[in-house]
Parts: sequence; C-alpha cells; structure tokens
Amino acid sequence: MIEAVRLSRDFGGREAVREVSFSVAPGEVVAFLGPNGAGKTTTIRLLLGLLRPAAGRADVTRPVGYVPELFAGYDALAVSSYLGFLARMKRVPRAEVEPSLGAAGAADLAGRPVGRLSKGQRQRVGLAQALLGRPPSYVLDEPTQGLDPAQVVEARTLLRSLASDGAAVLISTHLLAEAAAVADRVVVIVRGRVVAEERPGEAGDLERRFLELVGRGELT
Repeated sequence: MIEAVRLSRDFGGREAVREVSFSVAPGEVVAFLGPNGAGKTTTIRLLLGLLRPAAGRADVTRPVGYVPELFAGYDALAVSSYLGFLARMKRVPRAEVEPSLGAAGAADLAGRPVGRLSKGQRQRVGLAQALLGRPPSYVLDEPTQGLDPAQVVEARTLLRSLASDGAAVLISTHLLAEAAAVADRVVVIVRGRVVAEERPGEAGDLERRFLELVGRGELT
C-alpha cells in the first residue's frame, strides 16, 4: 500500500504541495501526472521519507523499490558488482542480481562499468536495482525515460506484471500514452494540489482531459 494523507510542504514560505491525498492499493498501478513544477517530485520525496511534511502523513508498505528520474550509481563499478553491493545493503541474496537484470532487460549490461552507460541503459539498471527482493511497493519516477520503443513496451509489461503479483506501483510520468497503457488510475496534480483522480481511458481522451485539468488548475 502507498498512501498520502493530506500531505503539505513548503519551502521558504512557498507552498510546494497542499493537502495531497491519494492511495495505491496492492495489485494496482497508479500514474502521477502533472506539469513541471506541479509538486510531483516533492510528493514522492515525502512518500519515501526523504522530506518531512509540514502536515499530513505518508504510509508506504516497506521495503520500497525506488527509481529516481536520474539514476546514478558508482561509475567505476561493473553493473553486476554495483547491484551485488546494493543487494547486500538491502539484505537480499546475491543470486537475485541476475534475474533482476533479466527482468529489467539489462542482462547484457552486467559487465559494463556504470560510468559508461547511456541514459537509457542507466534507467534499465535503475529498474533492476528496484526489483531486488521484489518489494511490495514501487515508486518510479519517469521509469521509461531514455528507453527505445521496444524497451518501453517491455518496461510497461514489467510494471503490469509487478501489479499482477500483488505490488502497489506508483509511476510519475509526463507521457500520457504511458499512463493510458499501464495505469489503473491517474492522479493529476497542478500547483501542488490534486485536481483529479480517475480512470485513464484512451490516450486521446486522457490528453484532452489532462489539458483541461491543467488549464483549469493554473487559473484557480
């Protein structure tokens, strides 16, 4: 379960998020949509405990598989060595590294130094590390960013399979087609406030609805 309950946070008197509430049940994929600066990243950090809310609370079943928008890592280490290190940190058997790389479509990167990976390759390794231990909750920030079309399809299939296995999956994305393809529900945030929570429908319908909500939110 992933749940935000009236989360609020400001920075230097500037309101970043205001009374944000939504939930992701086990077995569900929820897409978190909003324009740049809407409060998505702040909300994610509050959910993960990386920021303390000014008000409200976050309840997340742990451990959490997290992929940041820009996955880093230790550049000098080979991918398999780096994931082996993370497996030890997470108290997960080293034997899970190889299947996690395979599930993320990154098996071919096992021997490559992290510092020589492209953006899309790093994203696949980021997905692999999130899969270690197959946690009950996932928070994924732009999980298909930098992937080629075939890899995007594979990643979307993976997200649905995680939910089918009973995980709660929250994805932050700018891609409306992605939300329509994988999400059971869509939460739209504008100027730090949730303005809608609904079923995504078709991609074209979602685009029209999103633009309507964003325009209305920016005017209020």
